[in-house]
Amino acid sequence: MLTTITDFHRPARGATMSLRRSPAVLQLLLLSAFLSCAVYMTHIHDLVDKSIVDCASSGNGLAVPDPVTRPRIIRVKSTKKLSGATSSSCQAEYDRITAGQTPGITSQDLRRSQAWTGNQYRLMQMMSALSSRQRPVVAVVAGGSISLGHGVTPEGARYANRFERWMNEMYPLQNDVHQHGVINVAAHGADMCAMAKRLNVLYSDLSSKLPPSSNGSPDLIILEFAVNDYQGQDHLVTVDSKKSVFFDGFRELVLCSEVVIHALLSKYPSTGLLFLEMQTAIATRKTGALLHMGVAQHYQIPVVSYAEALFPDFWQLVHSLQEMDQDSFTFPKDQLLQSGDLGSDLNNANISSAVLPYPHGCAPCQLESITPQFRPGGCKSVCTFMERSFHDMKLKCNAKQGHIPAGRFECFVPFLAPDAIHPSAVGHAIATDLLVHTLASTQQNICHGMVAKKDFLPLTTFVADDFDQLNVRGDYLVVKDVARIFSRWDRLMPIPGSDEGFTRYADDELKQRPGWIATEPLGNSKITFSVELPPGTCYVVYVAILRSYKGMGTFRVEVRDFGDDRKKKQPPKKITTKDVDSLWDAPISVWSDERITKDNDPGCTGYCELTITTNPTVVGRNGNKVKVLTVSARRCTNARNP
Repeated sequence: MLTTITDFHRPARGATMSLRRSPAVLQLLLLSAFLSCAVYMTHIHDLVDKSIVDCASSGNGLAVPDPVTRPRIIRVKSTKKLSGATSSSCQAEYDRITAGQTPGITSQDLRRSQAWTGNQYRLMQMMSALSSRQRPVVAVVAGGSISLGHGVTPEGARYANRFERWMNEMYPLQNDVHQHGVINVAAHGADMCAMAKRLNVLYSDLSSKLPPSSNGSPDLIILEFAVNDYQGQDHLVTVDSKKSVFFDGFRELVLCSEVVIHALLSKYPSTGLLFLEMQTAIATRKTGALLHMGVAQHYQIPVVSYAEALFPDFWQLVHSLQEMDQDSFTFPKDQLLQSGDLGSDLNNANISSAVLPYPHGCAPCQLESITPQFRPGGCKSVCTFMERSFHDMKLKCNAKQGHIPAGRFECFVPFLAPDAIHPSAVGHAIATDLLVHTLASTQQNICHGMVAKKDFLPLTTFVADDFDQLNVRGDYLVVKDVARIFSRWDRLMPIPGSDEGFTRYADDELKQRPGWIATEPLGNSKITFSVELPPGTCYVVYVAILRSYKGMGTFRVEVRDFGDDRKKKQPPKKITTKDVDSLWDAPISVWSDERITKDNDPGCTGYCELTITTNPTVVGRNGNKVKVLTVSARRCTNARNP
């Protein structure tokens, strides 16, 4: 039975339980989250019943996967059972719905993947709906380019597609009219702050896509933002983890995560939420897992960690290769393992691995699973990943230039292919395995009679000053984008006649990321956008731009506040300016949000105009590009009449 939003208990606005965080308390909370994450990384908690994971890693009931969606991986049904397997109906159901698991995923991998179990009530609601087979179950995937399946072909090999297929194959509905579905709302470069800004757009988008039987709520929302949520560190080539973990802006990213979680729990009282924490192969690049864990624990949200499942063995592989050849991270032929070291029960298995068992070791590059645009670049080796992690290492990674010693082989990791950031088709299969394992474990708990208590919102916030701040930061009133992100799209268009030197076009190689772009070396290109909101209230205005590491320029933003004077009969009530640089040192190009007006200094109180004016090329730079992507506005925190 669906619960309502009134079931959640919290103190009224201004109650003493919603304390404003002092710096000392904030640091203590962040340190607590950090220590909790650190404890998890150093100790493997027995979060899952051993009989579950033992059977999950056995060969029972293994189906032969689709050769298109899992290239060159053939799995044959085994007749051998591991000791400890059970024939109970609960275990049998777990075996059935996890039968397509990637070969070589171990019980340790599965245990580590459940980084935080949280409150299971909402996941139990979803699994009960799936098991009943009475209506379509709908999951939402929100994330960045990883969730879009960047670099992976065909589309069916991407984890969102795989997850949808799993629901329909394991829990088919009786009729062919409606099927279980996944709504993918991921966007390139999106992070939690981008989602917090577009929650109202998301609600509108989902309301038009959810079937009537969903009663306006999805059954599950998967949040995949770990890789993008730490991009604030990218301006440092090598991060000093002892000094740079709590960088400037850390609290802002934690706050965005809390805004999203609090808003979704309140909006959808019966919807399951979980974090899916991914990882890159860049050793010095942090992820947002640390940011998310504190929020997850505070709000009891499950955390499924792809990073913890795979990367302990990945770093072991790197260490082993370095010992074999510290210049090229290659391996000799005698490191090849028969049948990927997966056991003799996998008869005729076409799986190759070296150094470590599949999928944790070195395997042949699967070019056919890389999209044609990136296929010429081939798979990237562990040597390349280390070269990009530590720029002072002089490695020999280029096979075309004869760098690989005779009799040795490059190491390609099965779950990485086109680059160090995005998973391969195998990586997407494993991400699906971890999601399925979490839900299958939930289903087994239901089968064993476990009852989870309905969750309640906490009585205090995590890092937000108060609940009013959470509500305001999750309620953007204007979000105008150059490119579509959700189905409801408010286009970012300039005031007619105000664009001088700016042109809307896509400057990336794939022609997928348009923006309003100016490149005039002498500068003085201008463009003006309007922000139209009800007068008499304070609003904070933002502009999102492209930040990159070469060819970028500087500009000035000016916000003119006309309040209720939409026809501009009088001079602006206030003018706010800010100088912005589009260049940074990180070897990555991402969109970046700039706050122009402030919460405590009303710079927009109704109708406002925002003008961007480029400066001349900075001496020593090889370009003067400025690319505008989004203009947005929200109410000021504790907004007051100006």
